[in-house]
Amino acid sequence: MLTEGLSYEEQLEDYRLVFELLKRKLRTSYISQLIKSISLPEIRDMHRAIHHGESPRSGLLPAIDAIPQVRESLLYMSLFASLYRNASQVDIKTEMDVPAIIFAWDSFCETFPNHRRERRPYDKVRPANFSEAWAIAQALKIGLAALQYCESCHGDTLVIYNSKFPPTCQICVLDNLRKKESAQRVI
Repeated sequence: MLTEGLSYEEQLEDYRLVFELLKRKLRTSYISQLIKSISLPEIRDMHRAIHHGESPRSGLLPAIDAIPQVRESLLYMSLFASLYRNASQVDIKTEMDVPAIIFAWDSFCETFPNHRRERRPYDKVRPANFSEAWAIAQALKIGLAALQYCESCHGDTLVIYNSKFPPTCQICVLDNLRKKESAQRVI
């Protein structure tokens, strides 16, 4: 245990936060980066205890530019990012606000109750799990993505730099595509 120098209250707070993050199945490597007072093996043991013997997921962590596979996914990701920004008490471009990420994720899940996917295949509603939501918040902090205001539709749009999708408002792009399709059907 790595709790030397922490008060009993600080240790309890760290354990409470680990519990909240594990309950939402955040990848254990993200948790160990955030909370240094609890060892990775102990975090893994806590995961197995909370999830009835299920081992934590292994493998690559989600990359922000790999999350959206279809244009519609960016709409959902923009919604999550907007919820996160509005819930945050800090500047999300400089630091991560863990309580705001939890609040935004819980609100997102209330809005789309049947979308969660821990494993592939994922559908177009993304983030599909809490680790993807975490990756979005992390990308906003380190500058791999930005939440921008669209002058045309007056909505927030998530722009992912170095993505296969151009850095434009995907709401407007999808709306224009829909208008083109309906005009072609009329002809």
